[in-house]
Amino acid sequence: MNSAPFPSRIIAHFPYNYFALVMATGIVSIGCETVGFHAIARVLLYLNTFHYVICLVLAIAKLITHPTVVWEDLIHSDKGPGYLTMVAGTSMLGVQYNTLTTLHSVPNVLMFVSIFLYLVVIFSLIAGIAMSKDKCSPAQGLDGLWLLCTVSGCSIVVLGMSLRGSAPQLQMLMLTALWSASIMLYFIIIPLIFFKWLFSSLNRKDFSPSWWINMGALAIAALAGVKVLENDHHDLFLAVTPSIITITFFLWAAAAWWLILLLTILVWRTVTRSLNLSYAPGNWSIVFPSGMFAVTTMNVMRYLQVDLPAEWLRVAMAGVLLLWLSFYLWMLASFCKGIKAQ
Repeated sequence: MNSAPFPSRIIAHFPYNYFALVMATGIVSIGCETVGFHAIARVLLYLNTFHYVICLVLAIAKLITHPTVVWEDLIHSDKGPGYLTMVAGTSMLGVQYNTLTTLHSVPNVLMFVSIFLYLVVIFSLIAGIAMSKDKCSPAQGLDGLWLLCTVSGCSIVVLGMSLRGSAPQLQMLMLTALWSASIMLYFIIIPLIFFKWLFSSLNRKDFSPSWWINMGALAIAALAGVKVLENDHHDLFLAVTPSIITITFFLWAAAAWWLILLLTILVWRTVTRSLNLSYAPGNWSIVFPSGMFAVTTMNVMRYLQVDLPAEWLRVAMAGVLLLWLSFYLWMLASFCKGIKAQ
């Protein structure tokens, strides 16, 4: 039995991808606010602030007490991409505060924090793995977590374009460039994933929750595109606006296609009884893409002036909220079980 104190073990084994909880709670809160569930959205904001503070404290404590472990995990192709949930979680919390409060300084601070984390994590991750002599095979190290490269960048774009007031021309140019680069990374990584799915021997259990990021990355990229269009008030972007509209609609349509495929695989795995029903932090990779697709659909349709029945939107968000609640209770039950085991 490990003789280390319980808090020390929590810090030592804290998985950085637990910021996916902040991502999931944030997007569900934003969606609830959009369809009129204002009280629920506000409760989720307070709860998510607590989530973020706890995760940030544990992440910093682990960095201080186990810096070598943190670095080795960061440049590991199977674990490193999960660190990008810190970026997306910080950005989603910023969007929450920007949407639900009048605290202008909080989302601005979170914006700078997310940019700093993005620059540190993504370039350390890619450069570190590229220079590493001991690499994972594609079968072991390639999964949907790698598409957090797209999610993290687009989350910054959504936050930056959502901040109150008109974005300065240079800021808008840089955010649009980040949006473009994030889409580029998606279309570099997704062919490798699709090839692995179709032409490698995979166990049914290899379809982990992280594969839902295949869809979630497209959904947040489409949402970022809408935010770029909503801030398209500079002459610099007039010539490319039609292209941005086309790309944004394409991203949303591709996300819808992926959603159907993932639901088909989910049904297949349910019928064949190959679902892994044990709780893991990565399970939040199902909730975030689901909520993101719902919120993106509302924003895309609004920009295109397509009226969707309000009842449909409320039912969709109620379903996502129920999914979030079931996973949250599952997480609490797992925590209680772990504490009793100690």
